[in-house]
Amino acid sequence: MPIFGDRIKLPTFWRPLSGAIVGLAACMGLAAAADTAVFSPRLTTPRIAPLAKEGRSEAQQKMLASRPDYNLYTTLAHHVELYNRWSPLGQYLLNGSKLPPRDREIIMLRMGWLCQSPYEWSQHARIAKADVKMTDAEIRRIAVGPQAVEWTDFERTLLNMVDELRYDARIGDKTWAALRSKYSLEQAIDALYTAAQYQLVSMALNSFGIQLDAVLKERMPADLPPPKVADMPTSARLVSPRVKPVALSDMNAEQRELVAPQVRDGKLLNLYATMINHPGLYKPRAQFGGYIQRESGLPAKARELLIMRTGWNIRAEYEWAHHVSYAKTAGLTDAEIARIAQGAQAPGWSEEHAALLQAADELRREAFIADTTWNALAKYYQPKQLVEIVYTVGGYTMTGLAINSLGIQIEDGYPRFPKP
Repeated sequence: MPIFGDRIKLPTFWRPLSGAIVGLAACMGLAAAADTAVFSPRLTTPRIAPLAKEGRSEAQQKMLASRPDYNLYTTLAHHVELYNRWSPLGQYLLNGSKLPPRDREIIMLRMGWLCQSPYEWSQHARIAKADVKMTDAEIRRIAVGPQAVEWTDFERTLLNMVDELRYDARIGDKTWAALRSKYSLEQAIDALYTAAQYQLVSMALNSFGIQLDAVLKERMPADLPPPKVADMPTSARLVSPRVKPVALSDMNAEQRELVAPQVRDGKLLNLYATMINHPGLYKPRAQFGGYIQRESGLPAKARELLIMRTGWNIRAEYEWAHHVSYAKTAGLTDAEIARIAQGAQAPGWSEEHAALLQAADELRREAFIADTTWNALAKYYQPKQLVEIVYTVGGYTMTGLAINSLGIQIEDGYPRFPKP
């Protein structure tokens, strides 16, 4: 299975080798592959059908009772447990964050465009027009991007932030400074997580084939050149914290209570000590993260393959470092762990495990799992597990973007990325 499939615009005689060529380019840190790549056509029928009203379980009925009868919800109702653990984070970012509503919708729509997610674009174009009073011209201009002259300087900063998170998997120094010139630290983190959340949402909408509801009339601009697909980032990662971890002795009572489950032998990892700078986001983020890390229905080996390949793909070394031990506990050997960095094409993977690595690559590349990969995964996993595959990659991409952007540093004694 090629890493990026035959969607790369290579000469015809190269196409059988396209996966190997692009895989090599990614491992070497080359960006040329993405420059010549195009998005796959989006699905016109669901891979996971929305639940009919007849036959819904009590838990599904309860989940859907207070929500609009949208395909998004009736599809995700196939996995109520995951939805219930992820929904508080989604609700916070959609309705409870400290961002001005207009800023929030700019971020969401820009990410929907970059991921070529018709459902996300249509839903938030509707919301932006109804709730924020954005015009059709303003919404279209979000697809044009930060180069459009009509943006204010700060709106251009928001668009640049989304682009950097999508393509470089971190917020650059200049953009971070511009964010902090207007936003509090909590608002800047909210902006980061809003972009990351809606990248995850795009992955799910695209990969499950969730179709537009009848009420959704807006469409992505067809007269603009499509955005680039994403490749492996090549910029240097931060070597010191941009946001300092909070010492346990400096935390207030609320912070200490929130981090208590993560304290081990009186110590707290830098990830948690950094994220506690934003107590309001800490709990919903931890609820979702805890589910995909420990409670999902995926086999442990499958979960760790997805997490570590995701960490590699976005150059989130902290993520890799902390999952080597989990991968070993799950049964992966040292040689297999090192081979994760080589991807699905490396010799020795089973069809199942190659498909998992391939799915992580495709979700990184274009927020979508291709038919060939999806069909291979469906041989081994039930629909709820297929949902978990997408949410594991999306969730750990979210964490990796925070790691990279906040400068969360690896503690002493943890393994680093394998050498190329």
